[in-house]
Amino acid sequence: MKLNSRFDLNLLTVFEAIYSRASVTLAARHLNLSQSAISHALGRLRREFGDQLFVRVGSGLVPTALARSIVEPVRTALRSVELAVVTASDFDPRSSDRTFRIAMRPTTEVRFFSDIVARVTADAPGVQIVSADFRRSELAQALAHGEVDLALDIASEATATLRTVSLRSDRLVVAARHGHPRIHGAVTLETYLATGHVIASPRPAGLGPEDNALADAGAERRIVARCQHVATAWNIVAGSNLILTLPLSHAESLRQFVDLQLLPLPIEVVPRALNLYWHEVADRDHGNAWLRQVIVEVASVHAPDS
Repeated sequence: MKLNSRFDLNLLTVFEAIYSRASVTLAARHLNLSQSAISHALGRLRREFGDQLFVRVGSGLVPTALARSIVEPVRTALRSVELAVVTASDFDPRSSDRTFRIAMRPTTEVRFFSDIVARVTADAPGVQIVSADFRRSELAQALAHGEVDLALDIASEATATLRTVSLRSDRLVVAARHGHPRIHGAVTLETYLATGHVIASPRPAGLGPEDNALADAGAERRIVARCQHVATAWNIVAGSNLILTLPLSHAESLRQFVDLQLLPLPIEVVPRALNLYWHEVADRDHGNAWLRQVIVEVASVHAPDS
């Protein structure tokens, strides 16, 4: 298929916006254009490609087979153009008004985000920083498409297109309220297994590395409650006899709001590394490189005790 040599590349931005949002209205809102302008652009796209591209099913738009086949090349092309623009211009944090999106879990946000924001607002007053949750299975794709600029996550298998640097390793500790009837300054494995646990995870199911270590030892803890955010779990522990297992850095961050006992985990678990990720195409992005350095410095200043 050969496109008109005078094809308007701006139409590809409209195509991607409609594809991602399954709605002309939402695409218009995202691009800050009128709905009629988006509808007109969609008509031009359909004529250029000789295909409907999107068909209405219920209240949304569903991509055709052709639309599904071209969306990845379109996204790659748009990302390349975007990076070409930012690479061609020098990045000055003092005058930039860019918006950076960092993918991170809520637990990581609690520990790091306020420190990152403090550094950015001091050094780059016009820059906006956005924290976003993510699905780990979609992280590489989100970085490749520019949906997020950077990601903070536990160490995982390397890919050919992702760059990574290790920020820190964090050991797990046990949090319990002061005045707990069974836990005073230490927790034995027997007490750990006999006490009810609350766990915090954005996933609806699944266990942590401590559970894998317990399973290897032929043991299992008693999980009483599961919540989405570590701050919620922390408050539950503060008002009950349940206990919480979490990384030391997260516990120290939450302890400034509500003080709890922090005790060594009574079973050996390999500390989990926290990594910073970005896509290889961002190597040439001076703004991305600047923010990476900010995050590395923030992580080094607040590294936990070993």
